[in-house]
Amino acid sequence: MKELRSSNASRKKSWLSIFWGFVLVFVFTTKGMAANEKIVVLAFEYPPIYQNDKDKGLSGDLVVAAFKAVNIDVDMQFFPVARMVRLVSNGEAVCGIGGAILFAAPEIATSVTVSSKIQFVSQTFLYDTRKYPNGILYENLANMAEYNIGGLFGSGIMKFLEETQGLKLFPNTVHESSAKQLQMGRIDVWAIVDLTGIMYMKKLFPGEADYYKFTKSFNLGDVSVVFSKKMDPDNIYNTKFQEGLATIKKSGIYMQIMAKYYGSEAAINRDALTEDMR
Repeated sequence: MKELRSSNASRKKSWLSIFWGFVLVFVFTTKGMAANEKIVVLAFEYPPIYQNDKDKGLSGDLVVAAFKAVNIDVDMQFFPVARMVRLVSNGEAVCGIGGAILFAAPEIATSVTVSSKIQFVSQTFLYDTRKYPNGILYENLANMAEYNIGGLFGSGIMKFLEETQGLKLFPNTVHESSAKQLQMGRIDVWAIVDLTGIMYMKKLFPGEADYYKFTKSFNLGDVSVVFSKKMDPDNIYNTKFQEGLATIKKSGIYMQIMAKYYGSEAAINRDALTEDMR
């Protein structure tokens, strides 16, 4: 009888060991399968740099990929620029995407941390190669005085150009008007962010878009991720983002996303890349 009880106890102990073994395997397996952490990242619409669509634009896709590389999913939400800046600086969002200059005001700058640059926005002149088959070269903006230059009224680009005396500027209230003036020859060049300019030409004049080329950049604006000090006081998300950005640069994903928006890797404007990727 004693041997029978001992045998039953042994079998019970063995089954318990197997049971708890399965429990431990389940726990560790489900832990490994758990969903990524998710954070809200704010942006404003300026397609195709940032856009409220399935694809989030060039900078938007780069940010999503960088966070994904460190197992963080992104819920990108879009607001007007001023509201985006306020939400990040007030600590109502972890971070936002934009030029560091947007957060430069003294009352804002102390509340945020500007992280690594994602890319540069290449501000350039778009021209028609049928009119200028040899291209347009210039050493400084004063050399552009002979050209009729279109641009967006009140924009940062136009304000920048207005600082150079002698330029013949033709402001428009919408991008489409400048695109149409360029196509009709009423302006010689269009001062615009490179990708935005070519996007409009492809949209409005798909059969002619390949005739339009860019000059060298006359100004480069940074695109950075800016973190709220209130929401990220210990720079945990900032550090993770930088790690993720380094990862996608090393893996080739960074250049793949760039090529997606420029059409091919060969077509990428090297000025739009961060210094370490040129």
